[in-house]
Amino acid sequence: MYCDHCGKPLGTGAQFCTSCGIRILPGAGPAASSFQTMSVACNDRVRRHIGTLSILWAINGALRLLETFAMSVIGPMVVPQFFGVHAWRAWDFPFHWAAWPFSVGFAWVAALFGAFGVVHLILAWALREHKSWARPLGLAVGFLALLRFPLGTALGIYTIWVLLPESSAREYDQIAVA
Repeated sequence: MYCDHCGKPLGTGAQFCTSCGIRILPGAGPAASSFQTMSVACNDRVRRHIGTLSILWAINGALRLLETFAMSVIGPMVVPQFFGVHAWRAWDFPFHWAAWPFSVGFAWVAALFGAFGVVHLILAWALREHKSWARPLGLAVGFLALLRFPLGTALGIYTIWVLLPESSAREYDQIAVA
């Protein structure tokens, strides 16, 4: 007897496939096909949502890069006192080297947003291409995105819902490429 989901051989009396983890129904054949289809659909969450997830991360990455552009190019033109070296010297810090992140104004925040934007675009590409390292990266970035309310929180929850469960790990391993 073989697993209808992954095609691996099954042991006699097996209740679960040792390869993909799907439940084996007694007498699985044409009579049990509707329940079996429902069982496969429940285990098909990653395949159904990976495309949407990659598109949403690409959009989020593009928005982050737009934020970087706005903070580094448009920001100094509109509000120059918050952007640039001269911004924090007006406060007369005793040691300018001690205030290093602040000595460049908000440019370091823009650089941080840009770095996250690039990571989001890499994640979107890796999820689309089913790279084996995309799931752990997606979970890490998804948990970090929870802090960015409200859109980042929603995207983080969706990412964690799709990628975190153990059944999702097994399913992603089946579709992942090196």
